[in-house]
Amino acid sequence: MIRSSSNLAKLTRPRIFGAIPRERLFALLDEARARPVTWISGPPGAGKTTLVAGYLDTRKVVGIWYQVDLGDGDPASFFYYLGQAAPGHRRKSLQSLPVLTPEYLPDLAGFARRYFRVLYARLPVGAAIVLDNYQEVPVESGFHQVVAVAVEELPENVGLIAISRGSPPQQFARPLAARQITMIEWDDLRLRLEETRTIASAEGAIQERTVRRLHDQCGGWAGGLRLILEEFRRIGVVSSVEHPQTLDGVFNYFADQVFEAAPPETQRFLLRSAVLPRMTPKVVQIVTDEPNTAKILEDLYRRHLFVDRRVGEELTYQYHALFRAFLLARAEEVLTKDEISRLQRRAAALLESLGLPDDAVSIYLSTQDWDAVALLIGMHAVRFLAQGRGQTLREWIA
Repeated sequence: MIRSSSNLAKLTRPRIFGAIPRERLFALLDEARARPVTWISGPPGAGKTTLVAGYLDTRKVVGIWYQVDLGDGDPASFFYYLGQAAPGHRRKSLQSLPVLTPEYLPDLAGFARRYFRVLYARLPVGAAIVLDNYQEVPVESGFHQVVAVAVEELPENVGLIAISRGSPPQQFARPLAARQITMIEWDDLRLRLEETRTIASAEGAIQERTVRRLHDQCGGWAGGLRLILEEFRRIGVVSSVEHPQTLDGVFNYFADQVFEAAPPETQRFLLRSAVLPRMTPKVVQIVTDEPNTAKILEDLYRRHLFVDRRVGEELTYQYHALFRAFLLARAEEVLTKDEISRLQRRAAALLESLGLPDDAVSIYLSTQDWDAVALLIGMHAVRFLAQGRGQTLREWIA
């Protein structure tokens, strides 16, 4: 029997493999904890998540790690899953976290205040709440109002860390003006030459002039450096990349280089597995019919090639958002429409059977399988309404 661990992965701190501690930035984070909120912003592949996970591990900071996704645009979903991550959420002796049912919606801010006061009372002194991939929720969502209230209610002994590709939304104007937020931005995250040297040297002896060229080519971009090193190990040459500051273009360029350098069976696996938003080896093996699934995913993760790993009840992997977008686009060029459709149907049905309707619906909606979506709505409507997640149902119906 395959157990579902995707939702647990949403609430699990990433395990960092082979990352170099960035003491310069750790010192910035130490200083930042004097304020309630730390906002870390930078482009994809800048090392934001790795930095925070490594810092919390090194400093032995406990708390909640929450991976934000599009579904959190429904504040009730955010409250529900955050409650699942709360310490002692199954203990009857503790005050229960309230549920955002419809009668509370007219005063969302008031409900949020009550909710976070109960939540913070459960957290130990010095705890941190991390909101990773904050940019995933649209700016017009009530989610941002909820998090702004969470900031206002923060006690002195608890901090919030937001990891995003962008700046704080307008709902954070008040804490920004009150200097309650420490900003760590792209210029802070850029690798310094000595950091590039340390990372490159960990891969083996590399000449100083090669290190300097690596540094110039990656433009301080940690993800780009990993990719250039991968290519350097393969062919012994540091490629010339134009305009490294345009990171999305560089990312896609190297994604293409990594894909083309992979064996044909790995390429096929990547294209077929990309239909899944989150992956456990057993689930991916069923969807892709690839017997070496666990080995391929672990190899990609250990080589820092666009794969994140979460350790919950089961190992769960997730492709970097831009890499997955690249794979899905390439799949449309390489695979037939019938093959893609079969993969999507198989993946969605499996996710549905595992009790992951949110992930299943996202696939059914992308394939316009309205009958399957309607069936899932009928199956889960009562439970979702009891959890206060009526907005999610309305979005599915729309």
